[in-house]
Amino acid sequence: MASIVDAFNEALSENMAIAKISLYAIPVYIVLHLFIVGRMSEFYCFAIIVGVFLLGLLTQGINNVRTNQREILTFNLLKLVKAIGYSFIVVVPQLLIFGTIGSLIVKNVSIPIELPHVPLIFQIIVWSIIFAIVLTSYLSFAKYLKILQGFNYATIFESCMDVFIGFLFFIPQLLLANVVLIGPIAYLFSYFKVPFTHWGFIAYCSAVIIINVSILSNYMAQTAYE
Repeated sequence: MASIVDAFNEALSENMAIAKISLYAIPVYIVLHLFIVGRMSEFYCFAIIVGVFLLGLLTQGINNVRTNQREILTFNLLKLVKAIGYSFIVVVPQLLIFGTIGSLIVKNVSIPIELPHVPLIFQIIVWSIIFAIVLTSYLSFAKYLKILQGFNYATIFESCMDVFIGFLFFIPQLLLANVVLIGPIAYLFSYFKVPFTHWGFIAYCSAVIIINVSILSNYMAQTAYE
């Protein structure tokens, strides 16, 4: 079982961790600031750009851990651009294909059980399976940045449920890690009656988001081992 404790420790102790976290937190800070001040059109634009950048950082991070590199987050811009491009080549078709399949199933398949919430439960099951397939496809590709592995459906269908269960276990652990990271700082801001919209708190939360990317990269790479 992948360990979030190892992922958490390595996120904070890798080479030049503070420099990487501080640098990559800057665009995240800009996005959060735009949202807080209500500049929504600019927020949506920058959020998409930063989201794509974080996807590349995540993909390259998974690959770095999986191939035993000395870093998780990378300073190499060329690697990031390559990771972003390859990620789109793999993820976008999967989302289109399986998103369409999921929509068709939800719309055209009815459950002959007349009980409350049964249709909702059915939809949750369908979309969970779709998510598991797309996530496994992404991880299969990200391990070695080999595009064809993202379309190796025999492997994907065989392991998608294990990956999904591992991801479900990961979510509460990540929430707990964020409580540890943000909780004490939030308490101090609250104690001294400093609003959470203060630039200092936003900057700190931006850094935590980057730490989360590093933790997720490490955990997903560990999952890919299993």
